[in-house]
Amino acid sequence: MSGGQKALFYILSILIPIVGIIVGIIWMNDQDPEKKVVGKNCLIIAIVVMVLSCICWFAASALSIMPAFSGY
Repeated sequence: MSGGQKALFYILSILIPIVGIIVGIIWMNDQDPEKKVVGKNCLIIAIVVMVLSCICWFAASALSIMPAFSGY
């Protein structure tokens, strides 16, 4: 697997986390040790991105509820 392919799957895992989860689950069960590593990394990246986006979404919604930040 070339470096460009690895970078492509890592970028896809960041931009579209469901792709990283699917690739990670499929490739973690592969016999090729290099694919296992890339699959594990894609899965980790996708999960971290999803968790961070949820945290940011909850923080943004909490700030919009507070009267001090509503502009009134």
